[in-house]
Amino acid sequence: MSWDVSIMRFAEPYRSVSDMPSDVQGLELGSRAAVHAAISAVFADVDWSDPTWGQYSSSIGSIEFNNGGAEPLRGFMMHVRAGPEIVPLIVELCRRHGWSALDCSTGEMIEQSQSPEAGLSGWLSYRDQAIKDDRSE
Repeated sequence: MSWDVSIMRFAEPYRSVSDMPSDVQGLELGSRAAVHAAISAVFADVDWSDPTWGQYSSSIGSIEFNNGGAEPLRGFMMHVRAGPEIVPLIVELCRRHGWSALDCSTGEMIEQSQSPEAGLSGWLSYRDQAIKDDRSE
């Protein structure tokens, strides 16, 4: 179970999925090497031993970066298992590169949001309740 964030790039910024035209197309992010370097500049020590599935782990949590097999990359998924301290790093990554971070649970673009941690907070509450329910059985 994770908080899922989809990273994409568009010709113009959108605040949410509902603001996007139905025919909008994502733009290329760059080569796999360039995207890995961009991610690693913000999230130090990502393990790219599998170039399609990076693993980041730190004292604030972990992220799996799923960037598939196609090149150049048109996007990637972040499977986040971390606390709210991770959100500013995601925003920084996007702002540095003109990328958008779609919070898959809220439909909002994290870097454009008034409350970028809202989806993570919801996921943390769900996770904590699920763990509590599992322990009570």
